[in-house]
Amino acid sequence: MNSVSPWKHPGFVQPLCGLLAAGLCLSAADARSPLHLDAIQRDGYGVVELKQPIPNEFFAEGTINGHAVRLVLDTGFCSDHITMANTSARLLRTPPQPIKGSAHGITGKAIDHLSKGTADSLVLGNVQVSGTTLYFGSFQFLNAPKDGGLYYSDGTVGIERAERRDADGFLGLGFLQTCAAIIDLSNRRLYLKPPRTGRTAQLGPALKSVGFSEAPFELTGTGLLIDVEVNGIKGKMIIDTGAYVSGVDSRFAAQAKLNRYRATNVRMVDAAGVQTEPDWADPSNFKIGGVETFHPKLEVEPMSFYLPTGGKVIGLLGMDFIGQSWGIIDFGQKKLYFSPTR
Repeated sequence: MNSVSPWKHPGFVQPLCGLLAAGLCLSAADARSPLHLDAIQRDGYGVVELKQPIPNEFFAEGTINGHAVRLVLDTGFCSDHITMANTSARLLRTPPQPIKGSAHGITGKAIDHLSKGTADSLVLGNVQVSGTTLYFGSFQFLNAPKDGGLYYSDGTVGIERAERRDADGFLGLGFLQTCAAIIDLSNRRLYLKPPRTGRTAQLGPALKSVGFSEAPFELTGTGLLIDVEVNGIKGKMIIDTGAYVSGVDSRFAAQAKLNRYRATNVRMVDAAGVQTEPDWADPSNFKIGGVETFHPKLEVEPMSFYLPTGGKVIGLLGMDFIGQSWGIIDFGQKKLYFSPTR
């Protein structure tokens, strides 16, 4: 498990006001697409209804080995399949085996005590998968309940349940790839096709006929990489549904001549629990796959994957962009579909 895990979300010290707060809270809930993909169930896809208790956050609820679980939908988490807190292994009756390798947050800090096991049964929506790999690690933000058990997801959302900590783990990149996932965030749908079943859906013609653009992405050890252009400078971004906002590395920001500014009382937290207070920038030009799109507000700070990739991977394409552009992530065809303007 050698991966960068660029999971991030903002910690608000006090309520924000004005345009910044509006920019940070834009989400798929504000951008409901008129197009539904339920017809692909005839190709063998099952459907998972995604929960969205707070802006820019999506959860899949189901069971593992009969225990109810709540998992963060996170395409930026590069582990195989599903990653959970260490305390979950005993309750799921999954003996963990130590593994070599490491995982890191976006700041570069390692996530400790990695191990893995196998789930006999995973049920999400009307999809059941056997033999799913589970990874376990120490995650400071996945605080265990007081009784040391799993969170029981009963479908209600109270004040406490509206926090990211109220989750058992992450539904990660490896699992989504294995099940040829199609993620339609604007309609809060996750479509999964269990291995060796059905046929891969062909979404391109229908989506392009109603005005969507498409851009191919690469599935690599760093994540889902898509070609972007910021202020005329080309690079690649990681498509990351676990990132609350889009962002670029501070060294790339200098190259792209982005004007940076500081937003008071906004902190970000990565997968290792490291808090930072980043700068922000408003690009004058932003393209995905060569197509001009709306310009997301960009978080600017050093990112651990920038130097190891030779500066080619410049940042994260987060939920603010994916939601507002009616984004559809298709693992089967390895394409991101989006509306350039709404």
